[in-house]
Amino acid sequence: MTKRVLLILFLFLFTLFSCSSQKQETTYLNLDFEDLAGKESPKFWYCFGWGYKVSLNTENVYSGKYSLFMSAKRAMKLLYGEATSIFPTADARGKKVRFKGYIKTENVADGYAGLWWRVDGKNKTGIVVDKMKDRGAVGTTPWKEYVIELDVPAEGKNINFGVLLTGAGKAWFDKLEISLDNVPYPQVKPKPIVPGKAELEWIRANAISFKTAEPTSPHKELLPLKKMIGNRRIAALGEATHGSSEFFKMKHRLVKFLAEEMGFTVFAIEANMPEARKVNRYVLNGEGDPKEALAGLYFWTWNTSEVLAMIEWMREYNKSGKGRIEFYGFDMQTPTVAMKSVTEFVKKAEPDFVQPLSGHIDEIEEAVKSIRKTFGKKETDFDKWYQAAKKVHDHLQSQREIYIKSFDVSEVDWALQDANVILQGAESRMEGKRSRDRSMAENVNWILAHKPAKTRIVLWAHNNHVSKEIGDFQSMGYFLNKHHGDDMIVFGFAFHEGEYTARGKKGINTYGTSPSEPGSVEWFLKSSGIPNLILDLGKAAKGEPGSQWLNRQLDFRSIGAAAMDYAFSKRDITREFDALIYFEKSTPSYCFRSKARETGKQ
Repeated sequence: MTKRVLLILFLFLFTLFSCSSQKQETTYLNLDFEDLAGKESPKFWYCFGWGYKVSLNTENVYSGKYSLFMSAKRAMKLLYGEATSIFPTADARGKKVRFKGYIKTENVADGYAGLWWRVDGKNKTGIVVDKMKDRGAVGTTPWKEYVIELDVPAEGKNINFGVLLTGAGKAWFDKLEISLDNVPYPQVKPKPIVPGKAELEWIRANAISFKTAEPTSPHKELLPLKKMIGNRRIAALGEATHGSSEFFKMKHRLVKFLAEEMGFTVFAIEANMPEARKVNRYVLNGEGDPKEALAGLYFWTWNTSEVLAMIEWMREYNKSGKGRIEFYGFDMQTPTVAMKSVTEFVKKAEPDFVQPLSGHIDEIEEAVKSIRKTFGKKETDFDKWYQAAKKVHDHLQSQREIYIKSFDVSEVDWALQDANVILQGAESRMEGKRSRDRSMAENVNWILAHKPAKTRIVLWAHNNHVSKEIGDFQSMGYFLNKHHGDDMIVFGFAFHEGEYTARGKKGINTYGTSPSEPGSVEWFLKSSGIPNLILDLGKAAKGEPGSQWLNRQLDFRSIGAAAMDYAFSKRDITREFDALIYFEKSTPSYCFRSKARETGKQ
């Protein structure tokens, strides 16, 4: 896998598995694929394939009822099929790993079928990698054992492993086994934790129940949040999927409550920072078309009627004179608008730099085009983008004092920030540089630094981005928590069952997922009988009777933009969030790009 693909995958991977130290002797990994998530996927594995089918199989097995099957639908050098999991790093540090499994192939050509194991260091830098490129299975072969052996460095921070198929053909995988220092790593399916009378009574006594997520509902149900939030400057709102209507509507309701009742004046979302300014111009001044501005954020996940309704409310709120709220983005994945903004500023502020800047912009655009064509396979493209962006950023930074003599400080600082966003976009895809989450946290801090003291901001992102701690992964919430501490409150979102909008086999469409099961946080909340609730996790940390179930690792669902049949992993919820907002049912967001909407099925 390339570094860029690993970076993208990690946002999905940590939605499936816990990277933190395990409290049990060994972690159940479903190495034989016998434990199912839905009809076609094994639990605790993320299966995917660009141009490949990846699914469970019952016709060709080495042992048990199921093997994992991969086949190339259209063989290309840049495409592959893969199943990947995460091994608990603390169990393997400083030890010799032996990872083995059985593989059967049919007509594998221009590639191979194999096992793989990767140990990452700080900032997702690969320090030990074995993908069996030189000894994988090719052609047509019967079931045969394949082995990877390597030493895991003591400084390892994350371990990914799995199976893959490149090129043309078909492959079956079965009976994976792992040993550490020649000692087998036992696989025993743990007994699920279920709520008892004390736990259910505690939930019912401490839950803030609410009837609906509808933003037009009165604030009365939410008034207890005033005490919970207190004087904190940052309220971060997560989501367990990027496509649940209830999450989006509830976030709108909360933004409205926080603005009208608690003096929050800034809203910021997981979307490109420069592009979001167009939305803000509409929110503040009524300039432009809000639907067009929303689509201009590039994130199809937010291009929904629910988010549009929130933007339109913001405009009406600002027009009313009752208060003021602004709209920001804090992401940096696309440099397009940032480059245009920097160019426009330089034309006014430093005409002599226009020609050198144009050359740097051309280099960045060339690199971005190449990255899109090659799926980010050429690492030199990211370095080319980075080097050109750094020259632009460093030059503008060196001229700041000169610029502010002739231009408003705010205009100058926005130009510098746009140059920084271009640089962050490259770094977020490179090993050893600023990660995307670190840059998002820096951008949130930039927004606050350019506002009056005590300005209050509400953030919108995925649960995994707002989370304060996910094992060794350093999320946006992790960096913000280090900087702001108790001045930030984080709300995680969860649901028991239902549908959501995501990208999958049917394109951007409506998908279902497995309901929560015993042993999960969602199952505890569902068992309380309260369909919609907000739970203050801080009370669990105080050791109140019936709350200690929250102070251990439990399964917790996390789905990003990709559809998943099963998406639970072990998580330390009280370390990640200050409160949980739970819905028993999820329905798909009304996405303007959803095929379900186009066909009238939504």
